[in-house]
Amino acid sequence: MQGHPGDVFVQRAYIGSMSNSNTPADRLKAIAEYKALHDQRPDDAYIAYLYGTTLVGRDTPQAIKLFTAALEKAPNFPWPHLQFASIYSAPNFLDKAKAISHVKAFLSACPSALEGYSSLTGLGDNDFIRQAASQFRRIIQPRTDPDALGAYPTLWQLEFASHPPSEYDALRKQVAADVAHLRAVDLENVRQWWRALQEGYKLTNDEKQSDWAAGQSARRFPNWDLPEHVQWYEHHEYPGSDAPADKKKTYYSDLLKQTDAWIKARPKSYYIWFERLQALNNLDDAPTAEVESCFAKVLALGQADKGPEPLDSVTDFQLAWVLYNKKLQPRRQLELAQKFLEQFAAESKGSPNDLYSSKKDFEDGTFWRTSWKFSAIFHEADAYVRLKQTDRAQDALAQADAALRALKSQIKDKDEFRKAYANQESSYWLAEARLAELQGHKLDAMAYYESALLARLDSGSVPARGERDDLAHDAHQLWASLGGSDESWKFWYTRRADAIAAKSHLTWDKAEDPLPPFQLADLQGKTWQLADLKGKVAFLNFWDSS
Repeated sequence: MQGHPGDVFVQRAYIGSMSNSNTPADRLKAIAEYKALHDQRPDDAYIAYLYGTTLVGRDTPQAIKLFTAALEKAPNFPWPHLQFASIYSAPNFLDKAKAISHVKAFLSACPSALEGYSSLTGLGDNDFIRQAASQFRRIIQPRTDPDALGAYPTLWQLEFASHPPSEYDALRKQVAADVAHLRAVDLENVRQWWRALQEGYKLTNDEKQSDWAAGQSARRFPNWDLPEHVQWYEHHEYPGSDAPADKKKTYYSDLLKQTDAWIKARPKSYYIWFERLQALNNLDDAPTAEVESCFAKVLALGQADKGPEPLDSVTDFQLAWVLYNKKLQPRRQLELAQKFLEQFAAESKGSPNDLYSSKKDFEDGTFWRTSWKFSAIFHEADAYVRLKQTDRAQDALAQADAALRALKSQIKDKDEFRKAYANQESSYWLAEARLAELQGHKLDAMAYYESALLARLDSGSVPARGERDDLAHDAHQLWASLGGSDESWKFWYTRRADAIAAKSHLTWDKAEDPLPPFQLADLQGKTWQLADLKGKVAFLNFWDSS
């Protein structure tokens, strides 16, 4: 970058890499660098533009002032117009008239700059978009460079968006002609060529050829993903946490089996290995040695991908959860939980994106960040208990209690938050119970287990029949050791848990049978029959007044 101080593309690429980093300190560093340059050269339009670019999404009003100043100082400098188009297309600064005005100004100054055309999507000025798309077509058609080939999907998007559905058949014929033109130039060693073919065939409703292009691209330009990986997820619906136990077991067993083949094709793909770990984590009968081996592979690949940088907080959290769930490697669990808290504190310094974030987004983000922080402290406490370090476990639980109190203050009458809080409260009491058992305080532990079970019942989230339930199992064992009977346990807890589980795990059955012929009168006396509703979505509501 230092070798190209006046190259706007190099400078923007640097700012983009720093702004998209998982470490907010990187973005703050870029902001500080360009602020210092702006302070030194306040009349330099180019520097004002770059400084403003660092602030978009973080302090957009100030960025607007800087871009305005840049255009006042250098009216022919085009790049602030593109930033304005992006800002005025975002929800919190939406002004389509201003966005269109700035796109027009940019394209007038830089008609061959391909990135300007992508700013047209969603602006709604169909006449202008059609004119711009026509110009865009003339620019990219003679070219065979990767940038031009990669622009075809944008061109087609603009053409379809600016024409009525009645003209789609003609547009599809044009896309087919474009695809034929692209096939003729035969650039199979260019990734963007395959991408354009894939999208073009899809628009002409030729799914077979679209899949062929996707497969060829994946073979020539392998990344972590595979066509068969994408196809598997398209045909296997994620069951959800409240699905019946047998449905979840079938899903994760099949996923585990599929990862065998995917790993052979992508042996160093962190994402595929992580999916395998998730499958193992959700199968109660997964062999411990296989879980630990997969865990070690995921951790090694994750760190290799990051290089000298630390793993992001999400990775630390997910890996700590696996160790907690499988009751493995408490020292490593502790290490990951502590790394999460350190990294999460740094990541949380970033401000919400002021282009898109609403007040609700901010409140939701604050609640869930506090919830994640509590979970990590809980994992710390659990690890200390399993390591039999009671003093440190007590210290961690004191921090967990503080985080839980903060979480409770953020519920704000939201039922989703109330249930999530109750779940976390249950985890807190579970940790207290296990610590009390370790210390030999059985009656205290039973009281804590009772609080954990009641909080979980309040959350409305209990394991389905047949699923592993460590909390209920451990509490029942202690209950029995204290002289409690199975009948009393069932009376106090099991029947309530079963009722909630039955309610939580209701599912819709997919209707496969055809509707039989009928004739029914509505409240206005009109008679309806099945033929009247052919090809329509209909909701029949039957009721009586008896």
